[in-house]
Amino acid sequence: MVLIGRAQEKYRLLTAFASVQATGRSRTVLIEASAGCGKSELLGELVRHVESLGLTVLHTTAIEGERDNPLGVIHSLVNGAPFPDELVRRFHRMGDAAAGRIAAERRDDPRRDDTRRDADWYELMRMFCTEVRALARRAPVVVAVDDVHHGDADSLRQLLHLARHCCNVPVLLAFTRPLVGGPAGSGFGAELLRQPNLDRIPLSKLDLRGVGDFLAELGHPGASAELAERCFAISGGNPLLLRALLEDTRLDAESSADGPAVAVPRAGQAYGKAIVTCLDRSGEKVREVAAGLAVLGRAYTHDLLSRLLDMSAAELTENLQALRGAGIVAGTSFQHPAAKNAVLDSLEPSHRLDLHQRSAELLHAFGAAPAVAAEHLHKAGQADGAWAVEVLEQAAEQALLEDRARRAVSYLELAHAASEDPLSRAEIKIRLGSVARRISVTDAERHVDDALRVLRTGRLDPSDAGGLGELLLAHGRLEQARTLLGQTPRRSTDEARIRERIGEAPDSPARRRTRRLGGWSARPDDSTGPHPPADRAATGLRALLGGSHSGRRTQRIAATEGILEITQLTDATFDLVVDAIWTLLALGAVERALHWCDTFLRESAARNAPGWEAAFAAVRSEAARHGGDLAEAERAATRCLALLPERYPSALESAAIARLVSVQIARGDHEAAARLLSRPVADSLPDTVHWLHYLRARGLYYLATRQYDSALRDFREVGRVAERWGTDWPALLPWRTDIAEVLLRLGEREQGQRLATEQLALVQQGAPRVRGISLRLQALAAKPSARLALLNRAVVELNRADDPLELCRTLFDLADAHRQARQPRQAAMALRRARLLAKNCGAEPPRDRIGSHDPAQEPVERLFTEGEGEGEGEGKGEGRGGGEGKGEGGGTGGGGSGGRGSGPATGWEHLSESERRVASLAADGCTNREISGRLHITMSTVEQHLTRVYRKLSINGREELMSEICTGAQV
Repeated sequence: MVLIGRAQEKYRLLTAFASVQATGRSRTVLIEASAGCGKSELLGELVRHVESLGLTVLHTTAIEGERDNPLGVIHSLVNGAPFPDELVRRFHRMGDAAAGRIAAERRDDPRRDDTRRDADWYELMRMFCTEVRALARRAPVVVAVDDVHHGDADSLRQLLHLARHCCNVPVLLAFTRPLVGGPAGSGFGAELLRQPNLDRIPLSKLDLRGVGDFLAELGHPGASAELAERCFAISGGNPLLLRALLEDTRLDAESSADGPAVAVPRAGQAYGKAIVTCLDRSGEKVREVAAGLAVLGRAYTHDLLSRLLDMSAAELTENLQALRGAGIVAGTSFQHPAAKNAVLDSLEPSHRLDLHQRSAELLHAFGAAPAVAAEHLHKAGQADGAWAVEVLEQAAEQALLEDRARRAVSYLELAHAASEDPLSRAEIKIRLGSVARRISVTDAERHVDDALRVLRTGRLDPSDAGGLGELLLAHGRLEQARTLLGQTPRRSTDEARIRERIGEAPDSPARRRTRRLGGWSARPDDSTGPHPPADRAATGLRALLGGSHSGRRTQRIAATEGILEITQLTDATFDLVVDAIWTLLALGAVERALHWCDTFLRESAARNAPGWEAAFAAVRSEAARHGGDLAEAERAATRCLALLPERYPSALESAAIARLVSVQIARGDHEAAARLLSRPVADSLPDTVHWLHYLRARGLYYLATRQYDSALRDFREVGRVAERWGTDWPALLPWRTDIAEVLLRLGEREQGQRLATEQLALVQQGAPRVRGISLRLQALAAKPSARLALLNRAVVELNRADDPLELCRTLFDLADAHRQARQPRQAAMALRRARLLAKNCGAEPPRDRIGSHDPAQEPVERLFTEGEGEGEGEGKGEGRGGGEGKGEGGGTGGGGSGGRGSGPATGWEHLSESERRVASLAADGCTNREISGRLHITMSTVEQHLTRVYRKLSINGREELMSEICTGAQV
């Protein structure tokens, strides 16, 4: 059970002892093996065999820690020998005296030649040899020393003396040693090999068949060939490692839910301890080589490891062979990752860090890739010198290309700590503020604050801080960016670039990158100024949404999606991508915005960029809210919050909270909205564009809870800050109509109408959602005679924008307007459509609508229901009266004329199939040219079809056609 697979070697050893018994002459046996391969067990078999015969055995084990104790091994042998007591005491007295003198001489002169000894020392040597010969004359004697390579030099000389002077007596000298790492005594190995009666018994590792036999002997008789192969692959055939592996496997099986039947070999704690044991028994040099190999890893070369350990190539080769012989190393890599980890864990922390530091220096000197050297600097936890800073910066950029943002951040942080140049430190900190956005918006904001502090201390010149200004813009800190970039000295050649940075150029990328909740641009204007050609060619996003446009909405949507299709997501393009999605949302392409949000959410998750993922989740929340899916809007905002660190709040967190507040207000859950608003916010929030949306969400909460003065204060603050920062873009922040709604509730109709009209003029044709909101507020502020037409226009725009929530609110207002105009059938249709939209969105119908004024406080829903029933009965009667009656009942009331119709379906029944197709495309917002191209008919035919459609439906144009469909008609 002990010596499994060592029958041949055991036979050779016992045969050597039998030869000593038979011939009466001495022999020397040297058992050589790598650590863990059974040399000690084999020597133990010899000792037990000789003791079972009643013969004398002098047995000891040399200990590495006692190598400096003179005659330590000999003392141990004498203590176990059957010598007379007086002789043992005399030996100890002489030995202690000789050891004391030798130790004193070494203290006085460490370079003293240890081979010079006095007469007492030689007398001691002679006496030991004489006593052993005396014992051997009575019966054969075995002198066994395990791990003789750890023996002290004086003891090894005694053993050599014994080997030379006991040739004619039956003494068997048996020693064990590893394959490499000779004994400490000078010349011991060479002298031993010169002995004519020497037998060398090498022990090799077990082969695959031997591992199978080993498993069978240890109680695994049915072990499969696959199990044997796995055990062999992990242990390398080393019996000690194999035993440890089986122990780990047994413990793993016992703790497994599957029970002891589990037999998958697993290298665990016992295996790691066995690795360390093998190294301890292999010698100091072998341990050093194992440590160097573990530290270098894949960067290993023979020359590099030799220089790292300050070891000759020949000595390194010898020690590597010892590691291979022990099954710890295969080729130039460890047999199993657990072996490498055990070696690293066994190192003193300071020694391990020193090895990594020196490895980085050597790798850099050898021209290795920056990432390789940087990894060692990272593991060392420190860097020194300009070369290290440069290596870490280069490695960080490479890590970003491989989507290892966390590692890139750690490299840059280490480079920042190592750099002594203030400008370099500032540049690294600015880069950290950009890169850290991938993984943590909070950490990125912290790096921005650090860079600002450095600038304020005067250690950094503003002219060298242009990158900081761009970073501030990316984080939405517009006021600070404007101040900083305004301090930068302006050279005439840089005037356009400076204007572009601070947002003065109408097509500036900085303004395109100005973000709101992950990124949104400043409001475009029509001012003139220099246009940077490279950036204008790259995106032109502002041109897609700005002022007046000659292009069509569908073309602008297509152009924006074209940008998204060709743009690769990087640190430099992240804001551009988010801006493009916001552009789609502002243009009313909600489904396309959701599609691109999902696309980049998946990419961010796959690339392990939770910071990006949080930003896209925030945008998706707003897109889902625009699309009328309040449940999805809540999920996306909650996902954003979950991806943000919880150590302390960030500005983006407050923006996500603003989205959740808007959702709860739409649901009518004011208590939940109040709880969200009570959460602490980041100190930096008022300095970022996220503050604007947070203020607006709070204002909406005040408006919903009838705290009109507070709502008005927040909305006006949004407008004031947005105008000061140059971010007044109604397409994404309609603060004017927010104020207008408050003013209308306070009875200030003229001021409300002025603000709604102003906002409508700003957006023109670019943003149908905000146009619809503006038209709705215009209608509520207008006289009753103009209200229906404006509300119908608002319905058309909101239908184009695909915003069910705002459309629902507008339809409720339209129902009120129809009721006040004494048009119960049209009111009922609008109300039915509004209710359906509110139910589908999960929103609560508004209960205190501005346009609803019923003196008797009678529920307007009941009035509408009565009107609807009356209209339906009337329509049925007319329908039964014949075809002419049906024609008279064909209108929907969308245009505000009470005599034009009384049913949503009657007029549509008279349209031909071609007219229906043309009407459907026209209601979707397509131009006559676009309808012509899609249906493959001439523009003249399109015009003729539309003329007949208007006549049959008794409507005046496209807007009323769209209103017909929105309020319930089916094409």
